[in-house]
Amino acid sequence: MRVAAFGVLTALAMLAQPPVGPESGMPYLAAGAKGEVYLSWIDPVPPAGHALRWSKWTGSSWTPAEEVARGQRWFVNWADFPAIAIRPDGTMLAHWLARPDDAKKYGYGIRVARREAATGKWSEIYGMSLDEKEDYAGFLSFVPDGSGAVYLAPPASGGGGEGHRKTLRYVRFDQSGQPGGDREVDADVCSCCQTAVVATENGLLAAYRDHQPGEIRDIAVVRWRDGAWTPPQAVHADGWKINGCPTDGPSLATSGRHVGVAWLTRANDVARVQAAVSADGGATFQKPLRLDDGNPLGRPALTVLDANNDVAVWLERTGEGKAEVRIRRIGHDGRLGKSRVVAAVAAARSAGFPKVAVSGDQVWVAWRDGKVRVITVAKQTL
Repeated sequence: MRVAAFGVLTALAMLAQPPVGPESGMPYLAAGAKGEVYLSWIDPVPPAGHALRWSKWTGSSWTPAEEVARGQRWFVNWADFPAIAIRPDGTMLAHWLARPDDAKKYGYGIRVARREAATGKWSEIYGMSLDEKEDYAGFLSFVPDGSGAVYLAPPASGGGGEGHRKTLRYVRFDQSGQPGGDREVDADVCSCCQTAVVATENGLLAAYRDHQPGEIRDIAVVRWRDGAWTPPQAVHADGWKINGCPTDGPSLATSGRHVGVAWLTRANDVARVQAAVSADGGATFQKPLRLDDGNPLGRPALTVLDANNDVAVWLERTGEGKAEVRIRRIGHDGRLGKSRVVAAVAAARSAGFPKVAVSGDQVWVAWRDGKVRVITVAKQTL
């Protein structure tokens, strides 16, 4: 087992508690064009309903929770969670998962809504696989500026069902928020891992867990070039052979021509949280760096820290049923900062997927521990 130097951060700041409910979950962090930090989450709404809500940090407090939507036939799952995106003009996009009547256990689809900046009103603008009763569309990721999204969906020809074969698709949203160009990107991908998509100087770049012959499930990227998506390219040939989905996808960060990607692999029965960087917009990636401290649970999230660094969070096992949210700086030159402890959590699905965002001189981390928690870390401590 690899052991790395790490320590507990002493420059943590627990913010005023966001306006979340006592059993809240599925936190998501997004940044606005001016560096504003937004948090979304799901609250249970009795009896047996759920609501997607969001709030913005004002610099000293959170705005009152605003509701995007609520319902009683939602698919609420620790791994397939809602997301939000803030467009440059202040409009917002959000998505959640809904089940049709008589749906079986994994029958659900995606609903997408848009919030007008001027009126604050939310309205649904798109839906994917909303009539699926046995299969699902999900694991949607917005481009951070809200110009589009990638997601997993059943193949157009059928054949999903119990096998849950999935395709990767992309849909764009125009300036008025109207959807268009919904198209297949990859016809055979891992069925329940999170996706990621960013806008680079060279165009859109999407990352996901691919599904190759022999049940190899490594992370692949595709790029939007000359009006078409490129064939999938492995970030690194881990060679993880697994006859099933690990439910742990990649995370992307980009600035200029720099692209960073973080992911979990258990190839050769060794769990590793890895990161690789690219200096050419994701056309090529350097050899992966290992981020974890020897016993990772996984679930990494990545974002740009500053002009020369990214920052990642993930879950590290510390004992039976125990884990920690940890954070580490990743230099674009391949040098790593020390691994630091952010918080203790349960080594269970209930901890969800930690999220990270950067604003000003602070790094924001969100996770679940009974309810959604948010903390900030000073950049200079990483």
